[in-house]
Amino acid sequence: MKEQPYVITISHQLGCGGSYIGKKLSDEFHIPFVDRDILKQIANKLNIAEEDLEHRDERLSSFWEEFTRLQLYTEPLAGGELQYYPSDKELFYLESEYITRIVKESPAIILGRGGRYILRDHPRHANIFITADLPERIKRVATLFQITEEEAKEKIQTNDKERAAFDRAFTKSDGLDARLYDLCINTSSLGLDLAARIVSDAIHFKLDI
Repeated sequence: MKEQPYVITISHQLGCGGSYIGKKLSDEFHIPFVDRDILKQIANKLNIAEEDLEHRDERLSSFWEEFTRLQLYTEPLAGGELQYYPSDKELFYLESEYITRIVKESPAIILGRGGRYILRDHPRHANIFITADLPERIKRVATLFQITEEEAKEKIQTNDKERAAFDRAFTKSDGLDARLYDLCINTSSLGLDLAARIVSDAIHFKLDI
């Protein structure tokens, strides 16, 4: 019987280096690193612009966003074609469907997007959480987005709140609960490259690769 492809999920906080570590692991294991490609595939499926989904990454729509979405769908502008935008629940379902399909076909590394919860029953699943100290997160986000450190701090605080609300709504869990993961690692304490090596060792051990 053919062995089921393994999957690595990385949950992370903004500015912790989760994407960097995911890409390092992808290069080492020679498997796909799946991040923004999920939004691209869903946008193509729904025939809408990828930019229309970007701001909804691991966050819940506000009341006014949801109201506007429904209004545009039920009362399109005169002469315009009816444009469909998924609700939060529908978007999570589409992402779940796409992630589940990927890991049936090939080993993969999934960054965020509820992968930890979606694949919780997968028999060959290594589940990692990446965090970092706030000062380092602020510096990294300020550099990445070319904004001030004060703006970076506000962006991080907003992102943390939105991800926490997303977790509560769709996974019924606290994404900061260390008991949910095989390994939690702080990149401020160890540096990105050493953290990546430790994660790699843990994955080799758990999945017997």
